[in-house]
Amino acid sequence: MTVAVSDLFPVALADGRIISCTNPQDTMVWPSMWEGSPYDDGLAGLGAGDVVIDVGAHIGLTALYFTDRVPGLRVLSFEPARRTYACLADNAARLMPGVRAFDVALGAQPGRAELTFLPNHTMMATLVADDADDERNMAAVLDNFGVDDTAREEFWRGFRDGVERYPVQVTTLGDVLDEQDVEEVALLKVDVERAELPVLRGVRPDQWARFRHVVAEVHDVDGNLAAVVDLLSRQGFSTKVFQEDVFVGGSVHIVSARRAGA
Repeated sequence: MTVAVSDLFPVALADGRIISCTNPQDTMVWPSMWEGSPYDDGLAGLGAGDVVIDVGAHIGLTALYFTDRVPGLRVLSFEPARRTYACLADNAARLMPGVRAFDVALGAQPGRAELTFLPNHTMMATLVADDADDERNMAAVLDNFGVDDTAREEFWRGFRDGVERYPVQVTTLGDVLDEQDVEEVALLKVDVERAELPVLRGVRPDQWARFRHVVAEVHDVDGNLAAVVDLLSRQGFSTKVFQEDVFVGGSVHIVSARRAGA
């Protein structure tokens, strides 16, 4: 199913640029990115011509932030959700020279997988559905923002309205490096709602030396966080783990991993 640009929702950023969205909530994170983005550490040392791989690109705000901060980056952005990809592709074409959008998911092996998509919360699209973890994290967000009981009830009533499930194409990060002739990845950013470990397992052992820095949002469920840290450590990265204030009480952590000397 193809999504027409006319079906997208335009929202103006503070600087006047128009962002194509699935719904008005999509741009709510933009101001906070400029007040201490979890990806700032990954941008250190980047310059024009460097390659960034953005896995779980959503509508492209992170790619826009990267290219605003470091003009001239080459960004490969991956987003399998249909409506979200349509926004990403439109935003990249209009606003982000050097950004290429791909409508596939990344995983441990190529094939197809089922995507779960919440129209009211499109940033939570995932190949690894876990209702309990979703609810734990959203409850933490509501707590940390001090949302009152009335607003909470309204939020939960519409939380899963219109949920969609459909198959998407999956490729591996290793195949991406080969197909796009990428010899060095200055920054790998991963935000895929519990599917982080399969993304990393899609890199062949001989390819890891090409990566300078990895920043991944990792859900600490079923040993996922420890497994991600262990994999990156074994591949020669020094890692640090932290949690953003908004997710305190939830499972979401940030893993920042830098190769020695990078």
